[in-house]
Amino acid sequence: MAAAKGRLMLDTNAVNAFLKGLSPRLDTWVREQRCCLSSIVVAEIRYGLEKLPPTSRLQALVENTLKTLEILPWSEACARVYGRLRADLERNGKPLAAMDLLIASHALSEGCALVTADQAFAHVADLHLEAW
Repeated sequence: MAAAKGRLMLDTNAVNAFLKGLSPRLDTWVREQRCCLSSIVVAEIRYGLEKLPPTSRLQALVENTLKTLEILPWSEACARVYGRLRADLERNGKPLAAMDLLIASHALSEGCALVTADQAFAHVADLHLEAW
C-alpha cells in the first residue's frame, strides 16, 4: 500500500538502508523530516550497537542519525493496539515475530505508514506499508 503524505515510521531495516545510503527515497524523506522511529526500533538498533566496538565509525553515525529523527515512546494506546493485533493475527494463523508485532502496533497506533522491506508486515490489516 502506498503511504499517505503523512508521517513515516522507519523499520529497523529501513534505518540500516538509510545509514548505508541505499535509498534516495529514504534520504529525501529524512531530509523532509517526514520520518520517525518507534522506541522499539531504537531498542533493536541499540542492541546492534552493543555488539560493535565502542569506537566504531558506525556507532557515531547511528548516534548522529538518532539525534535527527523523532523517537516516539511506547504508550498505553500502543499496548491496546498490540493486544488486538496479536489476537487477530493468531486467530488467522499469521503471527508475527515479537519485535515486528510491537513495531506494527506502534505504527498503527500513531497512524504512521511503516517503511520496511520486510514482507511479514503484509499480513497486518490496515497497516500502510512503504518500500524504501
